[in-house]
Amino acid sequence: MCRRLEEWSGVVSPGRWLDSRLRRLVEGVPAPSTGGQRIRMAEIELSEPLPRFEADGWTQAHVIVRLHGQPLGALELRLDQGSVSPTRLGQVLDDQLGDMVRKHLKADGIDHVRQACDRERSKHHCLEHLDPPSPPPLVSVVVPTRDRADQLEVCLESMLRVTYPSLEVIVVDNAPSDGSTQKMVRTRFASDPRIRYVHEARAGASLARNIGAHVARGQFVAFTDDDAEVDRLWVSALVAGFSGGPRVVCVTGLTLPNALETPAQQAFEVYGGMGLGFEPRLYDLDAHKGDTLLYPYTAGIFGASNNVAFRRDDFLARGGFDVSLGPATPAFGAEDLDLFLAVILDGRQIAYQPSAVVRHAHRGEFAELYWQVFTYSAGLTALLTKCALSDRHIAGDMARRVPKLLPAAFLKSHRSGSEVGVGEYLPQLRWLERAGYLYGPIAYLRSRIAARADNRSSRRPLWVTRTSR
Repeated sequence: MCRRLEEWSGVVSPGRWLDSRLRRLVEGVPAPSTGGQRIRMAEIELSEPLPRFEADGWTQAHVIVRLHGQPLGALELRLDQGSVSPTRLGQVLDDQLGDMVRKHLKADGIDHVRQACDRERSKHHCLEHLDPPSPPPLVSVVVPTRDRADQLEVCLESMLRVTYPSLEVIVVDNAPSDGSTQKMVRTRFASDPRIRYVHEARAGASLARNIGAHVARGQFVAFTDDDAEVDRLWVSALVAGFSGGPRVVCVTGLTLPNALETPAQQAFEVYGGMGLGFEPRLYDLDAHKGDTLLYPYTAGIFGASNNVAFRRDDFLARGGFDVSLGPATPAFGAEDLDLFLAVILDGRQIAYQPSAVVRHAHRGEFAELYWQVFTYSAGLTALLTKCALSDRHIAGDMARRVPKLLPAAFLKSHRSGSEVGVGEYLPQLRWLERAGYLYGPIAYLRSRIAARADNRSSRRPLWVTRTSR
C-alpha cells in the first residue's frame, strides 16, 4: 500500500489543501540516525533439507518456518559473525520453535520431521483441512488499484498461482490518471477468464472495494491490495476459516513483510508491523474475546483489508466499507477496522487463519513511514469517534474504559503485554502516533462533512460502473 494515501487522496477531496499541508508537515520530521543492519527475508520448508545461510553482507536473517506449507513461526538468525550451517540452523530452530514444530507433527500423526519428507504418504491432516468443499464455492478477489500497473502485475501473477480451483479476480481501476492499468490487464491477462477489469471514476479505496463486491459473483468476497503478493494456499485457507460455523462471517490472515532491508521497514516491524501471530484465533463477544484493554474497539487485532474475506451476502447487507473512512477521505483509514467492529458487535465471529499468508511491501523511506503511523493512529481515533457518536451505549462504555488507556497511549515509550507492538520504538514514531490520536476526531468530522457533500453531488448509484475482461 506504499504511497496509496498520497495517490488516492490527491484526486478528489474538499480538504485537499489542508491534507497536503498536513502531510508535508508530518513527512518533514527529521529521519533518525539509525544503524546499518541488513536483514534478509527468507523461508524454509521443514519437509525439505535445511539450507545453509551465507552471510554475503547480511547482518541478520528473518526466516519464516513452514511445515507442509503451513507457517509455524519466525526465526531470527545472526549472520554478522558468518554463515549458518544446516546443523546450526537445526539447533536454532529447536531452541526458538521446537514446541511449535512438535505440536504440528503431533496433529499430523508424525513422530519426526524426517517422516514429513516422505512423498509417498497420504496427504497430511493440516492440508486436508484446507481442502475445499465439493463443489468448491466461487471466491471473488477484489483488488483496488490506481496508477501502479507494475505492482499490480506482480500481485495478479501471485493470485493466479493459488491452488484454489474456483476463483475470479476483479481489478477495480480507481480514478486512474491514465490508461496504463487497463492496458496492462488487457495485454498481460487477456487470455485468463478469471481476471475481470472494472473502471470506476470516483476516488476512494472503500468505494472501489464496494464496487468490486457488487459486481462479484462469488459466495465469498476476498480483498487484498495491489502492492501485496498472496501465498498459493491463501484462498484455500480463507475459505477453510468459514468452516467454523455460520456465525463466522469474516476471515483474516497473516500479513508478512516482503522485505526488511531499509531502516524504515525494520522500524515498522518494531512498531508492530502487520503480523498477528502464527496461532489460529476466533473472536466474538462471548467466549473468544481478545486480550487488548479496549476490546473490541481496538479492531486492529482482527486483521486488515489487504488480507480478508467475507461472506458476500453479509458484506453487502452491511453496506460494505464505510466510504467516509479509508484512503481518499480526510479520515485516512480504519474502514476495515470499522467493518470488523460491526461484525463483532452484531454477535458474529471473525476467524484468524495464519495459513492465509500475504506478503506486503512496507514503506522503504522514513517520510512514508511517518505518514503511515500518523494516519493509522488518526484512523483509529476517527473510528472511536464514529462509535461514540453513533451509539450512546458504546459512548458510555468507552467513557469508562478509555481513561485507563491514556497512560499507555501517551506516556509509554514502548508497547507490551496486551498491546500489539514488540518493543521500544523510535521517538519520532511515538510522537506522530500521539499526534494522530489527537487529530482523529477532527479527521472523522471532516470526513463526514465531505461524504455528505459527495452524496449530494453524485446521482449515480454505488454499483453502476463499467466492467470488462
